[in-house]
Order: sequence, then C-alpha cells, then structure tokens
Amino acid sequence: MWELLKELFSSTQFIPHGHCYLWQTKLVWLHLLSDLFIAIAYFSIPAMLLYFIHERQDIPFQGIFALFGAFIILCGTGHLMEIWTLWHPTYWLTGVEQAITALVSCYTALQMVTLLPQFLALKTPEQLEAVNRELQSEIAERQRAEEALRNAYDDLEIRVSDRTAELSKTLSILQTEMAERKQAEAALQESEAREREKSQELEIALHELKSAQVQLVQKEKMASLGQLAAGIAHEINNPTSFIYGNVTPAIEYASNLLKIISLYQSHYPQPSNEIQNEIAVLDLDFLKRDFLKLLWSMRTGATRIKEIVASMRNFSRLDEAEIKEADLHSGIESTLMILQNRLKEQPNRPAIEVIKEFDKLPLVACYPGQLNQVFMNILNNAIDALEEKINEGYLFTPQIRIATEVRYPEETNFKSLIPNSQLIVIRITDNGKGITPYVKEHLFDPFFTTKPVGKGTGLGLSISYQIIVEKHQGRLKCNSQLGEGAEFAIEINAKARVNAAPRFAPALVEVHDNAIFQS
Repeated sequence: MWELLKELFSSTQFIPHGHCYLWQTKLVWLHLLSDLFIAIAYFSIPAMLLYFIHERQDIPFQGIFALFGAFIILCGTGHLMEIWTLWHPTYWLTGVEQAITALVSCYTALQMVTLLPQFLALKTPEQLEAVNRELQSEIAERQRAEEALRNAYDDLEIRVSDRTAELSKTLSILQTEMAERKQAEAALQESEAREREKSQELEIALHELKSAQVQLVQKEKMASLGQLAAGIAHEINNPTSFIYGNVTPAIEYASNLLKIISLYQSHYPQPSNEIQNEIAVLDLDFLKRDFLKLLWSMRTGATRIKEIVASMRNFSRLDEAEIKEADLHSGIESTLMILQNRLKEQPNRPAIEVIKEFDKLPLVACYPGQLNQVFMNILNNAIDALEEKINEGYLFTPQIRIATEVRYPEETNFKSLIPNSQLIVIRITDNGKGITPYVKEHLFDPFFTTKPVGKGTGLGLSISYQIIVEKHQGRLKCNSQLGEGAEFAIEINAKARVNAAPRFAPALVEVHDNAIFQS
C-alpha cells in the first residue's frame, strides 16, 4: 500500500509539464491563469448549487444536483492538477483524479438519461401560469360560496333563534305534561303494586286452599278406603275363621274315615258286585288320594285369606289421628301383600323380584297408616317404571330392593330436632329407566305427572312428601340417573316430635344426581 502511494506521489520518473512549454514565461502564465480561473469558476458553481438546494428544499431531483456538483468539483480539481504538474510531474495522481472524474461524469450522464422523461414532464411557465389562473378562479368561486354560506348561516341563526323560542315554549308545555304523566304513572304503579300484592296473596291463598282441598279429599278417600277395608276384613274374617276352624277337624275326620275304608278293604277284599260297581263308579282310589289334598288346599286358602285380612287391617289404619309406635317392617310387608297381584308374573312380563334387606329396627313413633300410604305410592311408581322399561323392549330382570337401617343424625347431614334420636332410613330402589333432570325438579310438585291422562293424578308423591316432611319432620329424597333406575330414601326419627311442622310449610325438595344410596 505504501509503495502504491509512493508511486502515485512520485515525481522523479517524469519531467515537469513546463518542459513541454520550453519554460516560456508567457506561455506558462497563460496556461496557469487559464486553469486557475477555470478552477475558480468550477468551484463557485457547486457552491451556488449547494446554496440553491439548501434554500429550496421543495425542489425535486436534488440527487442530480449533487452529482453535478461532484462532477464540476472534480473538473476544477483537474485544472488545479494541470497547474501542479507544470513543476511537479505527478502524472499517476493526475491520472487517478481524471479516472474518478470519468466515473462520476459517466454515472451522472446515465442518471440524466433515466431522469430525462421526468424533466420533460415538468410544467412549463406557461402551463404553471394557466394552472395558477384556474386556482385563482376556484379560490374566487369558493370565496363566493363561503359568502353565500355565511349569509345562509346568518339566516339560519335567525330561524333557529325563532324556532328555539317556539321549542322552549313547547318544551315547557311538554315538561308540564310529563310531570303530570309521571304523577299518573307513579299512582298507576302504586296501584299495580297493590294489585300485584293482592294477586300474590290470592295466589298463595288459592294454592293453600287447593293443597288443603287435595289433602282433605285424599284423607277422605283414604279414610273411606280404611273403613271399607276394615269392614271387608271384618265381614271376611268371620266366615274365614269358621272355615279355618272347621277344616282342621274335617281333615282329622276324613283321615279316620279313609282308615276305616282301608280296613274294610283289607278284611273284605271281595265285596258284593253292587259294592264293586259303586267303587268303580266313584273311583274310590282317586277319592282317597284327592280328598285330603282338597281339604289341605282349603286350609291353605283359608290361611292365605287370614293373612290378606291381617294385611288389610294393618294397611287400613289411615284414620288414626294419634302418633303410635309401629313396626315399619310390618307396614312394608302389608303393602307388598296388597301389591302381590302387580308383582307376580304377567302375560307381557316376568315377575318382579323383591329383595328385602331389613335391618333390626326399633318401634317407630309415627302415623303408621300414612307411612303405609307412602310405601304404597313409591312401590306403585317403581312397578310403573319397571313395566314402562319392559314395554320399550329392554331385556332385564325387574327388581325392587327395599333396605332399612338405623343411623344417627350425626352420621349424616340430617339436622334432627329431637336429642339422642335414632334415624330410621328406608330405601326403595328399582332398576327401571331412571328419572330425567327436569322430572326430578318437579317430582314432588302437586298435580305433576308424566303418566297419560286418566292414569295418574300427580298427587301421590306430593302427598308422600307432605306426610314425611310435614307430618314426621323427616326427609324424602330421590336419587336417580337416567338409564340407571331410581331410589327413594325416607328418613324419619324413631321418636316422635311434640310440635308438628306448619300445615303448609314450603317444600324443600332434595334431589341428587348421583345414586349414592344405590346398593
């Protein structure tokens, strides 16, 4: 690099340019002054261009002005180099400077070629003057429009002022009317509130009246049913007792007579023809075999009638107004006895299997007849659910599971109002279709039913809920998932509570999605 610089600035290899002029003084001064003034002119032109660009920043194509300035400066520098080489022959340096000048000048020429169409597109002074005249015309027209708009605005201000006065007057009238209307609306709302309150009170009273009517009708129906069942049981019990009491000696007498006949046949194997003919006609062997069977079947039937009569007497205790200690298992068995016809095999379905998982229960202070009614309602609904699932084509073994157990309130979330009272829990579970969430929400509402018209009143579970919750201060819960059957859990205290709950206490229905009580 250092050798290259030495080569550029070396002046020992060549002779000065003045030798070409034979060092004639006039000729040397002519070239010197000419190159000097040309260089001064070249350097002054870029200075003026720079000043022009600085003052007119809006001028386009500023890049080409910079290229022209560089080109002119390089040309001026070339003339200075001519003066320098008169005495110092650094021709390599002069050549490099001229080469740079050539590059810049060529690049400037190329830029001029590309920018020439844009230069040609520039407006001429005549065109700019025409554009200026058009602008002046538009400005004058806009000024006239602004003047007209200002006049219209002043006219509008006057109109608005007049209209505002009219509107203010109208507004004052409207405000007066609105105040009167608000007073009327307030009075109307107050009247509507009073009417709504009366309507709600009337609706509550109507609901209570309807509930009382339902309970009264149901109580009368069940009382009549109890009286009818008690009367039928009494009327049936007398002849049944007579039959049952006479069948036993009749069996004994018949056995003795058959023994005597056997003795006669063994001692007189060849009776007269008349006796033999009569024995053949009567088929004595068949009579001997069948007569005792007939008497024993009569005794079995009489025993069955006595059991049914006992169940009817137990179930018909619906008109008992006092709390009594009762055996809940006996009430469940009586209810199952009455429902035996529905539980047995039917033409369109198999028999319903009843699984009993009874714990050892103490005697419970309760209204036994009303609890029997609850058992009847829940078991009937379970049978209906099983039959509905069978009718839809499901293949399964219909089952009803009845489980009882003794628990203490602290073992559950049941808040007992009776200290140290045992909690009796009865769970009745079926493997039917289950219950939908919507039905579970309304399960204990009066008159709510999913059965066809004429097959259900929608009162069974509602009355059952009132009997358990209001009469016995217990809980009736439904645990079901659709497709997995349903379980009804009854929880009551083993001891009676002295103060009963209000007759029309609001029902707090407990419905659980997960069948946590399923066996």
